[in-house]
Amino acid sequence: MAEYEFDVAPSFAEEDRDRVLPIVERLKDLGVNVFYDEDRQVEMWGVDLVEYFSETFSSRARFVLLFSSQHYVSAWARVQRRAAQARALEEHTEYLLPIRIDDTPVPGLLPTIAYLDVRKHSDEVIAQAVVQKLAQHRASFTPTTPITKQSVAALVREKPRGWEYLLYVTVVSQGLAELEVKYREHFLRYAPRNGEVEHGSGIDLIRSRNVLLSEIIKVAVESVFTADTQEAAFGAPGEAGDPTRIVHLGELFVRTFDEILEWARRIHATSYALEPARYAARIQARFADQQLQAMHAVAQDLRRVADTLVERLTAGEQINMTVPLVFEVDPALELEFKAALEQLSR
Repeated sequence: MAEYEFDVAPSFAEEDRDRVLPIVERLKDLGVNVFYDEDRQVEMWGVDLVEYFSETFSSRARFVLLFSSQHYVSAWARVQRRAAQARALEEHTEYLLPIRIDDTPVPGLLPTIAYLDVRKHSDEVIAQAVVQKLAQHRASFTPTTPITKQSVAALVREKPRGWEYLLYVTVVSQGLAELEVKYREHFLRYAPRNGEVEHGSGIDLIRSRNVLLSEIIKVAVESVFTADTQEAAFGAPGEAGDPTRIVHLGELFVRTFDEILEWARRIHATSYALEPARYAARIQARFADQQLQAMHAVAQDLRRVADTLVERLTAGEQINMTVPLVFEVDPALELEFKAALEQLSR
């Protein structure tokens, strides 16, 4: 983990100094090491300020607090902003923490980046958000962090707000990333041959597969992803979660996803002597589509929330820790499958 001279460096226009200063002072009270230009007058005396600020906002601070306003697009603030944006682009990670003073857009900042807002959030809320960001950084834990006893222990030790959610998302994100090729191949209706050949109508095999898929889903809905198991992992409201159970629950999400993938993959991998049997089996494999898409979408949504978790929680947003699963089959697909089975029975 990189070491930095400062925890944060506020970047703002001179016209906004009076609005920024109370936040800077509160951060100092909370023990945050802040780069503030008026505290560095001796250090800055006689140096090239363009070079000085470029270095400060690109390499000396862990985070840059970017106070956006109508004044921030000025030529001088632009030096700070470009230096900070260059590092953010290079590292592909959170570095710029934007705080709105007004609604003026800042060139180069995507509108999808999560903001705090001095008009909505108090100085205390903003300062506490920074403290939480730094706690997450000290844990050195992101959705790409390898899940080890050491990394989980560091996260639990620092306990940034929403650490339970971050841990769960990381397990799920990494697990599904390893299955991404299989997931794409499913929708290409591809699987390597497994050497199995069905010479008959395949009706008995198809019925057995229906029972198997039903059981996979039933276990997931009735046993694994219940409100009780999720509360046991994440904790009741106001209570801390259990990291071991959170990791296990995330692994079970991934395992269920893989079970459904494998169920369909075996269908595609089997060879069928009769074309009607092959046709019916291929329709049956599509029963997995909506289940897989729903779980994949859940994982993507979890990841998007995790990327801005501290901002959302600190701003007062309620984050749903439950894991919704939607196991459905398209009615039109069911009719198509039924017609294929009738064809086989003739």
